Amino acid sequence: MLAAFEGNTLDAVVFDAPVLAYYANTIGRGKARIVGAVFLRENYGIVLPPNSPLAEPLNQSLLRLREDGTYDTLYRKWFGVNGI
Repeated sequence: MLAAFEGNTLDAVVFDAPVLAYYANTIGRGKARIVGAVFLRENYGIVLPPNSPLAEPLNQSLLRLREDGTYDTLYRKWFGVNGI
């Protein structure tokens, strides 16, 4: 799909917002831009086995990233200032 877009076979692409935001802010910079609203906002998750000993440390690490602003910094780096 992105190859067809870059080859000018497609004028626009509708797909998973984080994938397109990453593309538009990295290898697609200057070729693509995000326009319009997200059709259906969804969250991503990390799957672990039931009762995994990694669940609590992972959750605490993610919480710290949110609280100290690191998550927002990384988000802007990879998905752009406006987000998705």
